Amino acid sequence: MSFILRRIATTKTGKQIIRDQPLPGDTITLGRDSANTIHVADLAVNPHHATIGSGDGRTVRVTAQEGLGFDLNGRTETVADIDSAAGAELRFGGHRLTIAREDDKIILLVERIDELSQASKDVDEVKAFSLQSVLFGKRVGAWTFAALMLLAFLIGPIWAWHSYRGVDERPNGFHADSAWLSGPLSSAHANLKNDCQSCHVDAFVAVTDNACVNCHTGEHKAMSMAHAGAPTAMLLAARHPPGLGEKVLAGFAEAFNKPAGRCVDCHTEHEGAGPMAATPQKFCADCHDGMAGRLKSAGHPTMLADAADFGTSHPELRPLVRPAAGAKPVRAMPGKPWRDYNGLKFPHDLHLQATGGVARMAASFRGRYDFGKKLECENCHRPDADGVRIKPVEMERDCAMCHSLAFETVGGVTRTLRHGEPDQVVADLTAYYRSTPPARPLQLGGMARRRPGQYAEGQVYNIYFREVAARPSRAADAVRAVFSEGGACYDCHTIFPPAAGNNWRVMAVNQTPRFLTKGWFDHDAHRETACADCHVTATESKASTDLLVPALRQCRDCHVGEGGARIVKVETATESPCAMCHEYHSDGGKPWQPKRERKRQLSSITHQPSRAIYDVSLITGKRERGLYDVSWRTPSLQGARQGG
Repeated sequence: MSFILRRIATTKTGKQIIRDQPLPGDTITLGRDSANTIHVADLAVNPHHATIGSGDGRTVRVTAQEGLGFDLNGRTETVADIDSAAGAELRFGGHRLTIAREDDKIILLVERIDELSQASKDVDEVKAFSLQSVLFGKRVGAWTFAALMLLAFLIGPIWAWHSYRGVDERPNGFHADSAWLSGPLSSAHANLKNDCQSCHVDAFVAVTDNACVNCHTGEHKAMSMAHAGAPTAMLLAARHPPGLGEKVLAGFAEAFNKPAGRCVDCHTEHEGAGPMAATPQKFCADCHDGMAGRLKSAGHPTMLADAADFGTSHPELRPLVRPAAGAKPVRAMPGKPWRDYNGLKFPHDLHLQATGGVARMAASFRGRYDFGKKLECENCHRPDADGVRIKPVEMERDCAMCHSLAFETVGGVTRTLRHGEPDQVVADLTAYYRSTPPARPLQLGGMARRRPGQYAEGQVYNIYFREVAARPSRAADAVRAVFSEGGACYDCHTIFPPAAGNNWRVMAVNQTPRFLTKGWFDHDAHRETACADCHVTATESKASTDLLVPALRQCRDCHVGEGGARIVKVETATESPCAMCHEYHSDGGKPWQPKRERKRQLSSITHQPSRAIYDVSLITGKRERGLYDVSWRTPSLQGARQGG
């Protein structure tokens, strides 16, 4: 057994449209609530007015649910049993429900016969559910709403801006022009939250460069040396030719007081609390993608290679190297082996062997110097305090525990030769051999004098005093031994013997503090990575002239382009825009941090910096105002913090 709901709709021309809908189940509901099986939109009908069911597939029982009955053949009923074969008509408000039977199906025909009812009077369905009678007309409402929007988002903000113009800092509270705020300030400008006029100087004028350089003086006024030293014509020729769309957008920007090339084109604000967002890669690629060809065509040939995306289009790294002993550092040429003559003799492969004499010596020092079963990179190469760079290797700190310069012990104190001072080494050894006798043999113990001819038990006496007489002349032999093959200095340094009145000389050692001067590298950010993962040739290097700085292919094992572009398979990819490694300004600081680093290293400008870092140099302003302009004297940064 099943119910069929049949609805009849009449068009304006009098044409009837009949639609049948099967209704599942033995019991259906009828009412004004849309959740009912038969929905009757009539206020004269209760939300859940009645249930209609059939147990035998022939007799239909209609039961009122909420006290309000229904009309059956002119009588009001609350319960009725109807033979579907005989049929019946029921009325619910302005709708008629006809029950009939076709084949083995019960037909429920719903028709609207009267206007919809609302309590005691009949009204149109639209008016019954409309709020038009209690609201303004559409025209009045539209103008009222427009006036409120002008007041709240134009007149109010302009009045608030004008009221606080010239005030150093606004009081806390609501300010109408905050409605124009597009987002919270970054952590670097968080202290300017209530001082909008410090950047937005003039009404309806975009932030100008003058507003930026009023605070960001010094290094932020100039571009980096690579850009500031280039002719203007060369910089213009390097730019990517704008397309039609870019020209249109540039025209609109110029018309609305937003010329190109402003500070805020790269340093965008109001994009959320935290560090300021990195400069988009597109800013760099607009010039550096295809730049070499454009400059050559314009008569400005360059050695710079094109760069568009680190993952797919980036030139090979060119670290600083010394091509010969004592030469000045120059950038390595692409396609040639990297050789760096720093003045040292040092085989990395020998010191990193898992077995052999070096490994056994390292194991013997485990309790004193925290060595392992063999030497590791970090045993000699130690990071700076900030973790950015690696400190230069020092003899006394990193080498002396194995390569000792001791030559005498006096009263339990060991005397050592002066490292890095060849003239002092010669002087110390000469003084030592002139001022101290050789060790006295045990056979010469006691005070009794021996008669000539009775010293002969082994001729010890004669040999000893002969050594005493010859000892001062042995100083030259000792000096020669120190600076010759097998000596303490020769194994690690290049030695120049005395010539033309000069003493023994040692080639100067030049350890380059920063090999990649055009890009930033932070060792602290890579502390979870094993040294050998990047410095892959260290275990096979037999000469100190081998430059072990990783090549571009090692960087691409982890780093991909800004949008994830790559040309090799990368398991754990780090998106790396240009701003991660390169800076545009010449401040020497870290260009940018990835998101995972920002949470633990946040910096901000505050009105009251730590007294341990800053000293007050000048306080200006009228005391009676209670407002002061404070200048903070910043200590000069050490060289170790000027790059990576």
